[in-house]
Amino acid sequence: MASKLYLIPGTMCNEKLWALVLPYLHSSIELVYLQIPRQKSFDQLAEHFNKLFAGDSVNLVGFSLGGYIATYFSLRYPQRVNKLFVISNSPTSLSAAELDQRADSLQLVQQYGYKGISRHRAKTLLDAGSQTERLTDLILDMDSDLGGAEFISQYQYTSNRIDLSARVNELPLHSCFYYSTDDSLVNATRLNEMSKANPELSVISTPGCGHMLPLEKPRELAEYLNGWAQL
Repeated sequence: MASKLYLIPGTMCNEKLWALVLPYLHSSIELVYLQIPRQKSFDQLAEHFNKLFAGDSVNLVGFSLGGYIATYFSLRYPQRVNKLFVISNSPTSLSAAELDQRADSLQLVQQYGYKGISRHRAKTLLDAGSQTERLTDLILDMDSDLGGAEFISQYQYTSNRIDLSARVNELPLHSCFYYSTDDSLVNATRLNEMSKANPELSVISTPGCGHMLPLEKPRELAEYLNGWAQL
C-alpha cells in the first residue's frame, strides 16, 4: 500500500535536503515537499498547513525547524496528523545563547545585507567524518537558493519557540524523534525524558554530532522511514 510522506525542511533548507534519502526509500513511498511560508508565526504556519492538507490526515516528517513546526502542528491540529517523524530537533525553547546569536546575525544582515552562510559554518553542521565538499556544497546551495529574505523571515518569526515537550502524551500514536547523540542543537536530555513519559514514543539516537542527518546518514534515515511508514 502506498504511503505519502509530507516533508517540512529546516532553516534555509529546501527539497535538496532529501535528495540523498530518496534512493533508499521503498518504491511505495511518495514524497510531498512542503515549503515554510515567509512572515508567519507558528500559529499562522499551523493554520497554513491545515488549509493545505484540506482535511486529510497526513504522515508528517520534519527536519530541525521543520521538526518543531511539525510537532507544533500535530498538537494544534491532532486530527490532521496520522504519524509524526522528527529529525534533528527537540520540541523545546531555544537556548539563551542561541537566541543571542540569532539576534546578532539578524542585526548584521539587516544592516549590511545577507552574504550567505560561510563554508566554515556549513561544516560545523556536519559531523567531523561527514565534512566533505559535496555535503558542504549542498548546504551552501540550499542557502543560496533561498536567500536573504528567507533568512530574515525565518529568524524573525521562528526563533521564539515555546517548550512543547510536556505535552508529549498528546502526540500522534506513531511519533518518532531521530537525532545525533552529540548534536549541540538538540536537547537529548529532554527527548529521553519525553520517551519515559510516553512509552508509545520512539526516540532513536545515532552516534556523532551531525545535525544534517538527511545528508549525512541517508540510508539509515531511509530505513527508519521505511519502517515507520508501514506502521
